[in-house]
Amino acid sequence: MSFKLKTILLFLGISLIPYILTMLLLGSSYYQEQHTSILHEMDTQILMTVERVDQSLIMLKKDMAFMAKSDLMNDIYTQDLDHRIANTLVAKKTDMNLVGDFFVFDANGIVIASSNFSFIGKKIALKPFFNVPIYSNLTQQKIGELAVDYSIENFKRFFYNTPDRQYFIRDKDGKDTLHLSNFPDSLEVVAPLKSNPNLSIVLEEEKKFAFKLLYKYERWFLLLLIIGGIFIAAAAYFVATLLVRPIIQLSTVAKKVTKTQDYTQHVTLHRDDEIGQLSHAFNSMIDGMNHALEEITLLNKEIEDTQREVVFTMGAIGESRSKETGNHVKRVAEYSKLLALYYGLDESEAEMLRQASPMHDIGKVAIPDAVLNKPGRFDEHERRIMDTHAALGYEMLKHSARPLLLMAATVANEHHEKWDGSGYPRALRGEEIHIYGRITALADVFDALGSDRVYKKAWEDARIFTLFKEERGKHFDPTLIDIFFDHLEEFLVIRDRLKDPEG
Repeated sequence: MSFKLKTILLFLGISLIPYILTMLLLGSSYYQEQHTSILHEMDTQILMTVERVDQSLIMLKKDMAFMAKSDLMNDIYTQDLDHRIANTLVAKKTDMNLVGDFFVFDANGIVIASSNFSFIGKKIALKPFFNVPIYSNLTQQKIGELAVDYSIENFKRFFYNTPDRQYFIRDKDGKDTLHLSNFPDSLEVVAPLKSNPNLSIVLEEEKKFAFKLLYKYERWFLLLLIIGGIFIAAAAYFVATLLVRPIIQLSTVAKKVTKTQDYTQHVTLHRDDEIGQLSHAFNSMIDGMNHALEEITLLNKEIEDTQREVVFTMGAIGESRSKETGNHVKRVAEYSKLLALYYGLDESEAEMLRQASPMHDIGKVAIPDAVLNKPGRFDEHERRIMDTHAALGYEMLKHSARPLLLMAATVANEHHEKWDGSGYPRALRGEEIHIYGRITALADVFDALGSDRVYKKAWEDARIFTLFKEERGKHFDPTLIDIFFDHLEEFLVIRDRLKDPEG
């Protein structure tokens, strides 16, 4: 067997077989990653849907508990002769666009009020979705029960179904409701409702739709595998026709470069043939890699600068939707950094907070204009909508792997929490609230009170300072309030430097 043939076979043995195995392993790994990614995306979607449903049901139960405690329910003693309770239930049903009815039972199980007047005065068998007791305001004894017949049809409003993806309800016995289609082959994820563990929401997606990109990539992968194998076989033939020894020198230098990361090393082969050209190309490649590394370093810095600009711009967009000026987020950013430094955070962390704090109200981009820019006070419903902007901002940012955006997610989620636990969205207390949220809360309130808004005029400084002293240990971290007053002049200098343009 000739040396050339031996070289070809050896090359194929050490290159082609590992290449095929590696490609197959990469393909398998890619398939698993895509499969996991698709399921993760479905899990995320269903958990968001379950959260929306649970929030709605929890709010319904709270509303029922509130109605049950009202003075109006004591009309049970008069058998609701003027239908005031029934009319209230009808109004609640209409407001919710509820499929189903509310019922008020007296102590004997007789329907004395209902959003459906035809049931009044009857004794019916009902398995309510929620029920709460009604107690007398005089005797504090149970005098009845408020129940709701919440139809499964109500869940449709939370579902976004397509021909390839559908949501439906499954009970604890495995019975499906609202199941629209039967896919021949599908993926399925299930999540139970916290507010009603007997029911689960199912998200089902047809596999050919879920994996359509994966199937496409599989065809390209097989083509690439074949082309790569042909290329390696051809390379084996040509390599066998060249002198092997100079390649060893190239290999030695390449190993040194890889080991030492010193891209100033070169191959010294003075030849006029292809090997000489290869050595010259190798040296050029090393020079290029050295230059490329320098460019990558500069590019990374540019990317970081761009990221900071994007974060600030997104924060300004969130404020602009609520008719705020761009200088609001600039002032909040500078106040936050100043507080962070005096609190004891290092320079880099304080600077990152300065960059992240403009995103505190990014969730406002999802709040309807009618609520966001309403002049005057919100009603209870509008307040609940407005209060969701903190959690919405967190949901927008939490999936990023970037430290800056993760910090911004924390700021967005916690800047309305209060030191005494009366804030939202999670009613955190004291140092349960991240220092980023505590700092941004103080900075945001200071600037908001001192600025004109659609619903108020700017406060005088004396009024702001009085409020801050009153809210020390209530709304705000006492340490941060002390820092604020100890360095008040510095905050006022920032405010004057970045004040909004007149007119």
